[in-house]
Amino acid sequence: MPINPMSLCGKRLLLGSDGSALNHEICRTLQALGAEVLVIDAKAELNDILAGIDNVEYDGFFWGCVHSDFRPLKMVSRDNMMQIMDENYFRFIDLLRDLMKHKRIGKNASIVAMSSISSIRAMKAKMVFSAAKAALDASMRSLALELAPKGIRINTIQKGAVDVDFEKEHIQTVSAINDGMASRQVLGVTAAVEVANLVAFLLSDATKSLTGTSIVIDGGYTL
Repeated sequence: MPINPMSLCGKRLLLGSDGSALNHEICRTLQALGAEVLVIDAKAELNDILAGIDNVEYDGFFWGCVHSDFRPLKMVSRDNMMQIMDENYFRFIDLLRDLMKHKRIGKNASIVAMSSISSIRAMKAKMVFSAAKAALDASMRSLALELAPKGIRINTIQKGAVDVDFEKEHIQTVSAINDGMASRQVLGVTAAVEVANLVAFLLSDATKSLTGTSIVIDGGYTL
């Protein structure tokens, strides 16, 4: 029987989850492919996160934190900006630095960070969120060069509107502010399982040379 190139059997993966339905689907998909998944609270204090994984070794790594705060310019404060940047950028870099320092990421591992098409397309009321995701994408490309000698790949996923996200009131609000964001996806709203499958592909051995890339999955929104 042919071996599934996307099999994750024998891989221990770290999943930073905000408790969303999308992250539940990602976890289910990774486990279905045979991965051992340690789920951590992406919004917990960094020291608490590190304490929770102190005695665990990893062959792979996934981190995703999707922030839920969208504000128009007149409502943005410095504290609000720092919070959004922390949850969508600083925290990822802090955690990655610590995991690398303590050799918690195995050689030839794969790192996937959840970004957004907000990084490359302007949207109302998403100024700071867009800046945070753009910083994440830019840093990922530099990190790809830095981590390559260890055989470690790193990529981001720039997702558009995902079906389960519309269960959240704030997503419905920002879509309305932007004149029906989902309706501009010519192939329709992306299913959560599609994002999960893309995460699984990037973490698997189906690709060993894909790094430093932001992959767009948005139903054609950015065409």
